[in-house]
Amino acid sequence: MSAPTEPTAVEVLIIEDDALNVRLLAQVCRSAGYTTRVARDGVEGLEAVEAKIPDLILLDVMMPRLDGYGVLERLRARAETALIPVVMVTAVQNDDARARCIDLGADDYVTKPFRIAELRDRMRSSLEMSRFKQSLLGG
Repeated sequence: MSAPTEPTAVEVLIIEDDALNVRLLAQVCRSAGYTTRVARDGVEGLEAVEAKIPDLILLDVMMPRLDGYGVLERLRARAETALIPVVMVTAVQNDDARARCIDLGADDYVTKPFRIAELRDRMRSSLEMSRFKQSLLGG
């Protein structure tokens, strides 16, 4: 009989250009027991995903070089990254932006300023849904 396997640590990629928001998001992740990596814009974010696929992405909409919409489109266009759960965390608080993100494949949308407990719950929910999808696909 084999020993039970330890659950693997959850790694969150934070794609955000504002240093204060990065620190806050990283703190929320650590408080939930997750490890983090950081990318400061969309291009750097896609490069980070290429280097190592994260378990979850926290993605801002408004960033230099490549915005969150462009990142989301590129992630969903590739089979290797199409199922990574993505939670948009943004100051853009209008219905059109929210609808566009959901249409592009975001798993959730949280506006800044956010409540820490709510963000943690949405991250957990997105991870659980991702695991469920993977189990259905045999992954």
